[in-house]
Amino acid sequence: MYGGFMMEKPLGRVGGDPGMLVSLALLVGVGLACLYSASYGFALSLGKPGGYFAVRQLIWMAPAAAIFAFGAFLPLDAARRWIGVAVIGSLAMLVLPFVPGIGITKNGASRWFGFGGQMFQPSELFKPVIVLYLAHILSKKGEKLGDVVNGVMPPLIVVMAGALIVLAQNDFSTAALVITLAVVMFWISGVPLSFFAAIGSVGLPLVALSVLTSDYRLKRVIGFVAPGYDPADLSYQVNGSLRAIRSGGFWGKGIGQGSLKLRSIPEVQSDFVFAAWVEETGFAGVLAFAALWAVFLWRAYRVAFRSEDTFRSHLAFGIACYLGIQTLLNVMVASGAAPATGIPLPFFSSGGSSLVSAALSAGLLFNVSRSVNHG
Repeated sequence: MYGGFMMEKPLGRVGGDPGMLVSLALLVGVGLACLYSASYGFALSLGKPGGYFAVRQLIWMAPAAAIFAFGAFLPLDAARRWIGVAVIGSLAMLVLPFVPGIGITKNGASRWFGFGGQMFQPSELFKPVIVLYLAHILSKKGEKLGDVVNGVMPPLIVVMAGALIVLAQNDFSTAALVITLAVVMFWISGVPLSFFAAIGSVGLPLVALSVLTSDYRLKRVIGFVAPGYDPADLSYQVNGSLRAIRSGGFWGKGIGQGSLKLRSIPEVQSDFVFAAWVEETGFAGVLAFAALWAVFLWRAYRVAFRSEDTFRSHLAFGIACYLGIQTLLNVMVASGAAPATGIPLPFFSSGGSSLVSAALSAGLLFNVSRSVNHG
């Protein structure tokens, strides 16, 4: 027994996809090295030790490893009975940033809560939890999904409740990502196409309205469409990121040798860590980065398609989409191919909340892989 559940396999017989595990270990290791190199100069400019951000990330890796193990060995069939509790708890956590005394507001966004100097962003945890919930409820409803009122509306209400709370935190990009993941999950579950047409006809005007009624979001869109309009304000970070990326050439300037990351990209340790990586490793580093993620996501989707259980297949597919879409979106922002969003790069960006979310997601993926034949 483990935490009230019977273990599906003894710890001595881990099983699982070794290729997924190796590629994950490489992503974590390369990500930590990248963060250390990218943030060294910025940490010194703040009066901190050069390894400040990397050490903080390393400290967070202990709970992240425990959470990975929890996700990897959680008996999924038994745990499905508690998914409703997990969703309610996750929704409750989303409200904590608004509670006086523990809620934390930075740069006009109320996305964090904390105690004793430690902060946590609950929307990061909500992403894998909502994928887990949707995999459960959509596989359970099965043929009832043709009935929009009784089949689709209940999970859609849960998704929209979470997305609206996240949007109230002034985190448009995470709310949009949650809704995108839900649409993907509905699609793979066989929801009728008429549902997506209805969602698009209502959702797209609401997205436009949300952008047009927010000065902050509108400025980011204008900065993306016209990057030269106000380079000192609207596009400062993205233009600095592009200069760093272009300066890397094919081989890069060498690990630790980047200079533009120090003066052109504010908060380089977070959303724009990819730009620092490319400045120092060049196009060769981009190829290595893409290869690592391609192998990891290939193994993840391979597990999803090989799983004979609908719930596990949906779970693996949804988690792979979550990590893949977030990675692609971060890279697109750093490359000027999408408006700045504030979405972190999994396993690379500084931040304990993001690391915990990615660790839980990877653990759930590995869990599904343990029930799949890898021959």
